[in-house]
Amino acid sequence: MEKTSCQFCVQMNVDSIPALKASKIRLLEALQHEDADIDCLSDAISTDPAMTAKIIRLANSPFYRHARQHFGLHQSLLTIGMDMVKCIALSMAVMDSLGCEIKYARSLWSHSYATALIALSLSSDHVEKDRLFTGALLHDLGRMVFLSKAPEAYSSLFEFEGYWPDMSLENDVFAIDHTVLGETVARAWHFPEETIEVIRNHHKPASRTSALVYLINHVINQYEKGDQSATSPGNRLIHSYLGDMYKDLVNLIIQRYKINAVIIENLF
Repeated sequence: MEKTSCQFCVQMNVDSIPALKASKIRLLEALQHEDADIDCLSDAISTDPAMTAKIIRLANSPFYRHARQHFGLHQSLLTIGMDMVKCIALSMAVMDSLGCEIKYARSLWSHSYATALIALSLSSDHVEKDRLFTGALLHDLGRMVFLSKAPEAYSSLFEFEGYWPDMSLENDVFAIDHTVLGETVARAWHFPEETIEVIRNHHKPASRTSALVYLINHVINQYEKGDQSATSPGNRLIHSYLGDMYKDLVNLIIQRYKINAVIIENLF
């Protein structure tokens, strides 16, 4: 397929992506508040059978469950915590718009969940946690759009590359890469500027936030490819934003990746 037709295909399909559902947006807004009422959240979530089932299944998985009693929705929310509920709610909101039954979608969401959960654990305070979370979970939003809106053309790049296509290869085929495409959709969905910055710059950090996501993404990608040497990227930008601490973070990221793998497996 020629670059011009691929580019046209993606652009036309991006314009047709529906907005996030209002009910999901209201729930996400409610989850932003630290003092969110658990009963109100439970009532809101219970109107979404798929989300309810996912939350209950996760809370009753071996990772969380410490009693014989089966947890209902209310107890499940208390068990997994609001950060995990927000992770589920946001990912399912995006899945509703883009679809999730496409080839490679599961491995991409697994990677995204892992990045978000590690980012949360490395946040220094509540403000940074809010900045990191959505950007970390959706840093590969552009890849999700490629898979959803140009599945055949994008999937063919995996066979050539052997793994997630390089940005230069995306540009060769589509005249756009997943960071720019993700930024475009994130702006259309009116995500916060801090989130958009991470999506756009998670391969070329422009802030402490995007540098953290870059580092987490780099280490996880190595590990997922089977390279478990846990080497740090030799990147001056990373050092300028994170200082010498970034070298110490590498082993910590791997450690938390292994722990979170059990949780992530139960999200599907």
